[in-house]
Amino acid sequence: MSGQQEVDVLVVGAGQAGLGTAHHLARAGVADVLVVEAADAIGQVWRDRWDSLQLFTPRRFSSLPGMPFPAGSSPTPSRLEMAGYLAAYADRRRLRVRTSAPVRRLSVAGGGFTAHLPDGSVRARHVVLATGAYRRPRVPAAAGDLDGAVHQLHSSSYRRPDDLPDGPVLVVGGGNSAAQLALELAGRHEVTVASPVVPRFLPERVLGVSTYWWLLLTGVLNAGASTPVGRFLHARHEAVFGRQLHRAVRAGKVRLIASPVVAADGPRVRLADGTELAPRTVLWCTGFTPDTGWIDVPGALTGDGAPRHVRGASPVAGLHWMGLPWQTRVNSSLIDGVDRDARRTARRIAAALWADGAVTRAG
Repeated sequence: MSGQQEVDVLVVGAGQAGLGTAHHLARAGVADVLVVEAADAIGQVWRDRWDSLQLFTPRRFSSLPGMPFPAGSSPTPSRLEMAGYLAAYADRRRLRVRTSAPVRRLSVAGGGFTAHLPDGSVRARHVVLATGAYRRPRVPAAAGDLDGAVHQLHSSSYRRPDDLPDGPVLVVGGGNSAAQLALELAGRHEVTVASPVVPRFLPERVLGVSTYWWLLLTGVLNAGASTPVGRFLHARHEAVFGRQLHRAVRAGKVRLIASPVVAADGPRVRLADGTELAPRTVLWCTGFTPDTGWIDVPGALTGDGAPRHVRGASPVAGLHWMGLPWQTRVNSSLIDGVDRDARRTARRIAAALWADGAVTRAG
């Protein structure tokens, strides 16, 4: 593409949130929708994760609206299955997706917005920001004080155990990524996990039934962010699905210290409880921070670059967020939570377009 293209709705990001929203826009009668994806292929973000990655959501809870996730040999999908599913979803739902199309800058233009791409621009009446607000790897400041003898990397750059040098590994983090990678590395390394809090381990199954079903049946999974249950869970640290790491710690195969990293000096890492460690490798499973520097829209962001919104609706008319953690409910940022938020966003956009009276209606 070169020059400028005009559409009614531009969706930025072809992950689960973007594709689910595009699907519901079509169902709401909005035909002129373009999805742009920075990567070279739909689902590339999953292909780029570590080789053994398995989602912690069962297949039933890994589906987008209108297309069940295929059966497989494992209870949960692998990263490659997830990547393939997203690509198949876009194809079967006949969604218009342009890959290799990173938005370098989003600006206000007249009665809408302009997305500046490497080979041109797209003008849109409405824009859905579905890139995930937390895409930039977060590493504590202490990482800069480790000397070059310590091999360190973020979980987003980790692929397989063979890539790490011999010697002790410190896994920093207390979530599902930290748990999975600590277990994988314990097969050939001395592994210590430094978690900011004592992890909460949830069983994968209760009475032979997936814990996710119990969370659904009890209303926890769909609890609103402002409900007592939602506020309680939001205030707590991420739960770890599966008790494998707990068993490995009890068996002495992994050392777990519930204390955050506070400093580093040369080859040593210090925790808040005074523990000092001298790992050969530090694997930072410390999450991500907002990546919103390309959004040049006054009023769209807080002072620290976080999205400003109420249930996904930006205070800037025509701008919408999708897939944010706690956007409306406990599971808003999970694959299974896309449906309700995407439907609400699509209806809001459709109503605004019909009110404007200058749109292309599907069907």
